[in-house]
Amino acid sequence: MFGLRGDMKIFLAGMIIFLAPGFARAAEPAANLVRFTKDVLIRRTGATDWGKASRLMDLFGRDTVYTMAGSRAEVRFHTGERLILTPNTLVVLHPPGKKAAGAEMVAGELHSRHSRIVTRGAVILPKTADAEFSARLKEDLTTVVSVTRGVAEVEAQGRKVEVRKGYFTEVRPDMAPSLPVELAPRLKASTAAGVPVPVQAPPLRDEEPPEFSEYDFLPPDALNSVDAHQGYQLQVAKDRGFSSVVHDRTYGTKERPDLSKLLPPGDYFMRAAKIDLLGYKGKFSAPRPIKINGGR
Repeated sequence: MFGLRGDMKIFLAGMIIFLAPGFARAAEPAANLVRFTKDVLIRRTGATDWGKASRLMDLFGRDTVYTMAGSRAEVRFHTGERLILTPNTLVVLHPPGKKAAGAEMVAGELHSRHSRIVTRGAVILPKTADAEFSARLKEDLTTVVSVTRGVAEVEAQGRKVEVRKGYFTEVRPDMAPSLPVELAPRLKASTAAGVPVPVQAPPLRDEEPPEFSEYDFLPPDALNSVDAHQGYQLQVAKDRGFSSVVHDRTYGTKERPDLSKLLPPGDYFMRAAKIDLLGYKGKFSAPRPIKINGGR
């Protein structure tokens, strides 16, 4: 029993517990948050709540990093890869493995130093040891990749293109990458310095119409009020404890249901929970009494 090779032994109260190889390694940090500015939030693997970032904090595989408006962050993997996140960027970290460490970018823009990046429409791989590139998700989910050093490979819909220093490619949803096009001189200079290209990217936070905010849907906890979201779950019940739910539906961020057309007149209670870009649902807001007049 003691001759097993590769296993780990933990002595506890006279007992020996054998752990499978790799058990302890799964809990090891994959990266560090080297530095950041202003408001950066972190969500741990499997958690639903966000926490505030701290300098040099450990980051683990599948942790999520979100840079809010005016914020930036630098993530450095223990294997040497680096990510610089611009404001309004949401990424899920991928730990080092058989492939280069990297991240899944759900929204925003980042600058990668030899990191593997996955977006909703493309996979970006460093092809040379010195590869650096910027990746940006446009509002229509088009991925734009600009290479500032070395060579990167961009793959989508079964097609691959190699993009060299000073060139960029676009990947539209459900389409193959475009042929690389040379960057303008001004953009070459800014990206070569590791500074993300200034672009007219629309804000990733949806502006809520006044009618929406009047519902008072969102939970009071500030960390659960992250504005990068795709919608919300709305519940209406006849009682404050929500034991008799009469309406339960998920809506897009800008959808504003007219409850008078959905429910009969009467007194009700309403609550809602935000759903972020990764599909995680936050906490429900406190129940709010509402009165629905006739309108059906």
